[in-house]
Amino acid sequence: MTLEIHADYSALSKATANLIIDYIKRKPSAFICLASGHTPIGVFKELTKALESKKVDLSACTFLSLDEWLHIEPTDPGSCLSMLQKDCFVPLGIRDHQIEFFNVLAKDMQQECNRINTLIESRGGLDIMLVGVGTNGHIGMNEPGTSFDSYAHVSELAEETKTVGQKYFQQATSLSQGITLGLKHLRESKLPIVMASGEKKAAIMAKGLQGKSTEEIPLSVVHLIPQGFIMLDVEAARLIKM
Repeated sequence: MTLEIHADYSALSKATANLIIDYIKRKPSAFICLASGHTPIGVFKELTKALESKKVDLSACTFLSLDEWLHIEPTDPGSCLSMLQKDCFVPLGIRDHQIEFFNVLAKDMQQECNRINTLIESRGGLDIMLVGVGTNGHIGMNEPGTSFDSYAHVSELAEETKTVGQKYFQQATSLSQGITLGLKHLRESKLPIVMASGEKKAAIMAKGLQGKSTEEIPLSVVHLIPQGFIMLDVEAARLIKM
């Protein structure tokens, strides 16, 4: 586990994007899992700049959406896929054939989990997995208590996640379950990146990074990931005792 602390969100986003760019330069056909939400938007903007200045070529990459709300239409602006389309795939000119995602309209969610697991296995695992952290320590929709050995699965959302998740929707929306890649996927990816910014994440970052590895704090799985990068700004890192 490599911990990097950057001066502000802009510097954090640039450094995180550079990790991804450097990997893609070594492997142009990288298989990349991305989280949606507010945290990685700066990274997506930096990747767009790099693409426009021809510092990176994404045309051979494949992208996989980390997770999705169940019982929410994929076209809803608050869906994870819609956010990734708006913030990442469209600005980067990513074509439809380069994008993989959970089909929440499938009849059998376990079969859908199996499909994604098989896809990842067939590609030899994920090259890059960029994730954020919830204030309760969740990664993706892996809530507290999720096994560190989990692959793709349906998750019962914590009350905190249901409440915080409302910020992505234009009106009050009932959230109860999600479908997500597992923590074993993060452990097995070649370049796992956990990114967090802002003072709201400071308490959980200190708790997860300074304590022992426990499934009650999904973030603490990073202690089992020697190849992982923890990317923070000073606000998110302010309670960590070095």
